[in-house]
Order: sequence, then structure tokens, then C-alpha cells
Amino acid sequence: MSVVSVVWTGKMPVLPKVTILTREYIALDIETTGLDPKKDAILEIGAVRFKGKRIEESYTTLINPGRAIPYDIQQLTGIKSVDVFGAPSIHAVLPELRRFVADTPIVGHNISFDLGFLHYQNVCRQNIGVDTFELATMILPNAGRYNLGALAKYLKIELPETGQAHRALYDAQIAHLLFEALRDLVLQLDSRTLETISQLVRKTDWPLAMVFDDIYKERLSGNGNHYQATDSAEKESAETPLSTLNFNPRLSPLNYDKPLKPAPEVQPLDVLELCRTLEKNGLFAKNFEGFEHRPQQVDMLAHVIEAFNETRHLMVEAGTGTGKSIAYLLPAVYWAKQNGQRVVVSTNTINLQDQLLNKDIPALQKILSFRFKAVTLKGRNNYVCPRRVQLFLGKANHSPKELALLIKLLIWLPRTQTGDREELFMPDRVEQALWWQVASESKICNPQTCSADSCFYARARRLAESAHIVIVNHALLLSDIAVDGRIIPEYNHLIIDEAHHLEDSITNQLSFVAEQKAIEQLIQELSQPTRAKGFTGFIEEVARRCAQAVPPRVLQHIMEVVHRSHLIIKKAHVLVAELFGAAQSFAADCTPNSSQYSQKIRLTEQTRNHSDWSNVELAWDNLSIVLTDLSKVLNDLFSRLSELDEFQITNWEELVANLASYRTRIEEIRVNLQRIISEPKPEQVCWVEYAVQNKNVSLHHAPLHVGKLFNENLLKPKDTVILTSATIRTNNSFEYFQGRLNMWDVAKAEVGSPFDYYNHTLLYIPVDMPQPDMPNYQRAVERSLIELVKTIKGRTLVLFTSHSQLKDTAKAIREPLGEAGIQVYEQGHGAGRRQMVENFKIADQAVLLGTRSFWEGVDIPGAALSCVVITKLPFAVPSEPIIAARSETFNNAFSQYSMPLAILTFRQGFGRLIRTKTDRGVVVILDRRVISKNYGQAFIDSLPEAREQRDLLINLPLIAQQWIEGDRK
Repeated sequence: MSVVSVVWTGKMPVLPKVTILTREYIALDIETTGLDPKKDAILEIGAVRFKGKRIEESYTTLINPGRAIPYDIQQLTGIKSVDVFGAPSIHAVLPELRRFVADTPIVGHNISFDLGFLHYQNVCRQNIGVDTFELATMILPNAGRYNLGALAKYLKIELPETGQAHRALYDAQIAHLLFEALRDLVLQLDSRTLETISQLVRKTDWPLAMVFDDIYKERLSGNGNHYQATDSAEKESAETPLSTLNFNPRLSPLNYDKPLKPAPEVQPLDVLELCRTLEKNGLFAKNFEGFEHRPQQVDMLAHVIEAFNETRHLMVEAGTGTGKSIAYLLPAVYWAKQNGQRVVVSTNTINLQDQLLNKDIPALQKILSFRFKAVTLKGRNNYVCPRRVQLFLGKANHSPKELALLIKLLIWLPRTQTGDREELFMPDRVEQALWWQVASESKICNPQTCSADSCFYARARRLAESAHIVIVNHALLLSDIAVDGRIIPEYNHLIIDEAHHLEDSITNQLSFVAEQKAIEQLIQELSQPTRAKGFTGFIEEVARRCAQAVPPRVLQHIMEVVHRSHLIIKKAHVLVAELFGAAQSFAADCTPNSSQYSQKIRLTEQTRNHSDWSNVELAWDNLSIVLTDLSKVLNDLFSRLSELDEFQITNWEELVANLASYRTRIEEIRVNLQRIISEPKPEQVCWVEYAVQNKNVSLHHAPLHVGKLFNENLLKPKDTVILTSATIRTNNSFEYFQGRLNMWDVAKAEVGSPFDYYNHTLLYIPVDMPQPDMPNYQRAVERSLIELVKTIKGRTLVLFTSHSQLKDTAKAIREPLGEAGIQVYEQGHGAGRRQMVENFKIADQAVLLGTRSFWEGVDIPGAALSCVVITKLPFAVPSEPIIAARSETFNNAFSQYSMPLAILTFRQGFGRLIRTKTDRGVVVILDRRVISKNYGQAFIDSLPEAREQRDLLINLPLIAQQWIEGDRK
């Protein structure tokens, strides 16, 4: 059979009826000197022409980029300048590449990157691009990692015997094998799912539609060894309206326990009995080999028990290695079990939630003599709603992003047991925004319409009602307050771990941000013009479904409102752009010309008097009127649609509920923008954020104080609230933490760490280090890091307070350390945070560079991390709007606010080094202010008692090496 050639013209071409095995593809990959097609050059091209699993022809060539190859690219690809000396230029290669590729569809991993460079060279502009990354995120929604190598490993793809990763031909070959493996997985989908996907993509101009259509035709032809289908069956399938397909999966049945019932009388906990479980010959020692008795853990346990028994609140600082999670879980479990009163545990990070659910709680379930139940509960919008998926599926004219999300859902829904969005990989911001259209929604998901047999959120809530321990995150804990406790089942006992994050969590929960793209996305969901002078979107979907079921006399009124809606939304599109254009001009005028990074302009009385701000106010006045009109017309449409329950409108209840939700979201945007621009309140901080490089601008407000809210809504209503963290105190006092959360009447306890810091940690402070504001400071940082890391052979975490310093340092140290065989992992350069840490752990020799998010939560025990370098004391940026506004509320902002805040972060950074009793290493402070400023000693005093040495910078490498190796003579 002849090869099918496809030319990309902007519309999906009419394809002959063939099986996927007869279609030719080109798998292609390029290596480049950087990421920007306009500034960087192509180094290598590799491509394979294939049919199915058979490679027909290969093509590869090195290319002389006409410039130096960056060192990190040399490390990544292995391509050096000597390799491309004498290689052809890109212009000499292009004619041959054109002949090889012709008009064949091109397959590649993140193919838009490769095509971006080729399009810039005016090559392959008409070829369809098939992205294996996008395909994998749909077919393998919970694979975890989606780079080419990780997916090949996940699917157990047999790799080529020759070649190496990050070389063009090898990666093109892997892309081919990955494409075929993904195609096979699609072919194995159940018939109904594959039929639905085929109907969904048919007649669209989405590039992947060709792939899915081919696979479906192969299934129909019987080449997939499944079943035969006639042309009439295919035609019948194609004519079945998507809105009539019932794709609501019935959840697999679970055995539900009865909801907890409080005991008639409260039975206090036995302090001695529980403390004995953690003693040297106690329950834990008998059941867990290597269990270490820690007096500090027993001490914390006793404090927690007293708080439960005496119905009082407690804040307890427990040093690293205390085992604080067991110290609060053990009494929480006993209390919940014997009193029938659930205990809620709130954490800030997913890592801690995973530790509690997968390690600590299973350990308790294994050894305790009674059965208890623990579950995790998330916010409603984390759970998919099958009924809303059904509504979304039946929508007309899906965009490519909507198609990708729907296919992902259609494949995932029959498999998931939780319906939790965390199981899905959604890297695209548009796709994340679209999740709202399929997430559980209170107006749709309610006891009258949902049950634990059909609704994932209802199931999670039902499981939580019978649980003794319910684990949530800080955001959900605070969301529950906002809706009067309708999320978390009733509770009176609360444990807040990672409590040092609580003020920030409350601040974030009560903050608002308005971005142009997000608002435009929302109104585009409602209505968007089409090329055919019509409209698409939710409003048009309401009109379409009403037209199918409502008589003309009633429909006329609906259509009048729909028409008005389209006109108002069209006007809103224009005015949103005008508002953010005015805000951008204002922000740009307030930003220094030399700035390369995002700027935040606090909206004070002074900045609001800026000449350009009046243009923002004028633009908002115009938009505010239109948004008010939009709220009114949506309310009108809601009222009219609500009265049509007697007609057989498809998914009528979901349409009504979605309309109400859209109306609420529009009104929330209007009210919050009004607060930022026209009616600022003294208890709120407002600012404009301006991304200098891409010119994006956003408008924000946040609460000035959160302590009263916490006190009134969490402390006072609950019997027991326990707040714990490894870092609550500053200057050996709880005063700062108490003041931030208005907790002056809460009991306090401090239990130290069981680690021997004095004999295991060297705190090194170079006495000749330049001050951070001196011009030679950065050069001193770079030189000292190069020599230190070389001498101790990697094993170093370097903590920065700014991305700009991190980038400058990475650029300076990468090549000299690379020549010494030491890998540099730089935050924001390639892999995500978690993957960077995992790569660092297994690397032979490596250094890890990170900013704020790396100061805590990084857990690397053992010799893999033997040195932590703190480049600067972690003071918050004084001009940061929230920091600046809160500073104004103190008599002495530096000592009462800025310094305590910095000390908490400083202690977290120090705590990255010693994670077990046997760990040993050095903490280096490259900020001389700890010894030159009168406040510096407060930072040193906040640390555990380590071995301190103040010495010359030149002596640091050798002394660090000797300490790490145990030579302390």
C-alpha cells in the first residue's frame, strides 16, 4: 500500500481510510546551544522515518553553530567545539533535511521546541507535529515523570544498543519507540472509551486527532485483534451525539464504617501508660528493630497528653530528630479511639502528609492492640465530578486544550479510586484552569444529587466521618473556616504541624490575585466569537441545549438574554485588555530601567497619586460597569433557565449550577478588583506585580493581620489546639510567634533535639569575608565555593536569598566544578525541586544550589550531604509589599519583625545538615554580619550548640575536609 502524505494547512486534511501501520512518520530531535530559536543555534539533527515499529531510514548530522558551545550544553550532550569543527552550517543542511522530511507528520518529545527552531529556519512549517509528551500525559496520567528517559523506563522500552541520551539520533529513536508504545496502549483501551475519544476528536483540527482516528480505524478493521466492525457501525458511532453518551463511572463499592459517635463521658489519657510505650523496653522497642529511646520525644508526648486531658491549647517546639509526629499521633489516636472524637492533623507540605500516611500511621496500626482509621481529606475542588465531566464532554467545539484534558479524564476515570486531581499530570496553566469545569462544585454536588457510590468528594467525606485521624493541609483547614465547617467533619481537637508556616498560609488563603490571562480565560469559557461569525462557549452551550428541548415561545426569551450576554462579554474582552494595559504602563513607569526581575509596586497613597494610576482607575471604572452588567445578565439567564425544569434539557441541573458558579466568580472578580483599585481598606495590603521580561502584570491584595482571625475561628471554638514545629522560637522566646497569631494565653513547651550537634557539626564563619554590600563579595562567594566543593568532593547544599545571586554563582562555578567531575544542580534550571534533590542524592559528586524553598523540607541524610553553605542571612526584602506594610505596625520593625522572621528561616537552613544521629558535617556562613553587626550574635544563639570556628576564608576547604572525615586534631 502506498505511503500517505499529509500536509498541514491549519485544518485537518481528509485522510484516506487506512490503518495506523500504513502511515509514515518522521521521529525527529535536535540539540541546540540554548532555548531561544532567535538567539541560539542548532547543534545536531537526528531523524528516523518509520512505519509502525519498523525504521525505514535514518538521518543525522552535526552542525557547526558558528559560536561557542555553552559549558552546560557540552556537559548535557557531550558535544564539544572540536566535534563540530568542520561540520556543515545549518544552511548547508536544510535542503537535505527538507528532502528527508518532505510532508510527513513529525513525531517528537516536546516537538514544539524542535519545530520552533526549524520553523525559524523556514523548514517543516507545513508538517503536522505529534507530541509524545502531550500524548503520554493523556494516556499515562499518573506516570509521575514525563521526560523521555523516564517514560522509556516506565514503559520498559528496550533501548537501542548504541547511542546516548541527549544526542539527536538516539533521542529520535527513543521518541519513535515511545510513540509506538503509547499507540499500543491506546489500542488496548476498552471499546467504549476508544469510541468516545474518536467521536470527540473527529472533524477537529487538532494534530493528535489524526493519531486517535487512525487507532480507532485499526480497531474497527480488526487489526488490533479485538473485534470487527462494519462501515455502517462506524457511521452509526459517528452520528451518536456526545451529550447522550453516559460516561459516569460507577465507583467500586467500599465497606464504610459508621460515623464516630462521641462517648457519653470523656475518658482522660493515661500519661504513664502512653509514655512507657516509648521507653527503652516499651512497645516500640519490642516491635521495631533499631528503635532509639529519646527522652525529648517522651517529654513532648507528656505535654501533648496534658493538653488533651486538660482541654487547653499548646505550642511546642521540638528539635530535629525528636520524632514529634509519633509524639502527637500516639495520644491523638488513643484520645480519638476511647472518646469517639476525631482529631484533625494539619500539615503544610505534601512530604509530611506522605510521611504520616505511609510511615508513621501504618507503624502505629501495626503495633497497637486496637484498630483505628486514618484518612486524608482535601478541598472539594481537588476531586473530579463525573457529572460535570459528562457536561463537559457534551459541549460543542472543544479547543485542543479541552480535548487533551477530556481524553486524560476518559482514560483515568474508570481506573481511579479517589478522583483526586493529584493523580493527574497537568503541567499547562490553561489545562489547570480548565480543571475548574470538571471539579466537584457545591451547587452541583450535594446530598440530594450525590452519594458515595457516584461522587468522589462524597466518598472522601464519608470516609472522613468514620475516621479517628483526619489529615488535611493548612489551606483546607482555613477553607473549612470560610464555609462554616462544611468541609471537614465536626472536630474539637486539632494538631497543627509545621506551624511556623501558619501565618503565611492564612495570608495566602485570604489573598486575591487578578491576572489578565485568567480573567480572559474565564470570559472566553462563557463566550468566544468563531470565524463563522457565531459563538462558542458555555452561554452558547446553554442556548444549544435549550433549542433542542424548549418550545419556540419560551426559547425566544432565552435567546434574547443569550444575545445580550454575547455582546456584554465581547465588550468585557476589550476592557480587560485596556485595564491591564494601563496597569502595565503604570508598573513599567515605576520600575527601574536596570531591573531584570519581577517588581512589586505597593499601592500606597503616594503611588496612587502617580499620574499613570489615574488611567488604571479610569479603565477600571469602565470595566466595572460591564462586569456589573455581566453579573446581571448571567443572573437573568440563571433565573430563566431555573424555570425550565419541566423540559427535557440535557444535563439541566448541571447547566443551572454551572451558570450560578460563573455568576459568582464574575462577581468575586469585580468586588476584589474594586477593593484593590477604588476602595482600598486599611486592613488590606494592595500591590501591582510586574514581570519585566514578559511584561505580564497582576493585581493583588492580602490581609495586613491574621492573628485575630486565627484566634477567633480556630483557637476559641476548639477544646485543644496543638501547634508544633522545629522552629517556633526566636532569641529562645515564643514571643514573636505568639504575637503573629495572637496566642498570648496558649501554654508553651520546648523539647530539644537528641542530636549531638557539638561533636557532629562545625559552624565555620570566615572572618575575612567581604560584607554582602561590597563589590568583591560575589567574587569571594564564587571562589570559596569552587575550592570548598572541589576539596570535599561535592556533597554540598548552597542556600541563597535571591535567584539573581544563585544564577550568577551557578554560571561562575559550573565549568570549573564540571572539569573536576562535580555536577552542579541549579534551582530553576531543568528538573523540578523534588527531582533535583533525588538526582543530588545519587550523584557521585554534586553541589545543589537553591533559594527560599530549599531552606526547609530538604531531607538528605547520610554522607550525601556533608556541607551546608548559607550565603546571606535570610532577611525578607524590605520593599516586599506585605513585609513593608506589616513593618509599619511596629515601633522597631527591624528587631521586632524583620530579625525574628529571618532567624526562623536561618534555623531552618541550618537544620538541613544533620538529619540522623550519625550525620556529620559543616555549616558555613558566608555573611560576615553575624560577627560584625550587633544583631549577629542573636542568629548564632538561635542555633543548637555546635562547634564554632572563626577563621580565614582560605583555610575553609581543608578544615571542612578534616572535620567531615573526622580529623579534629
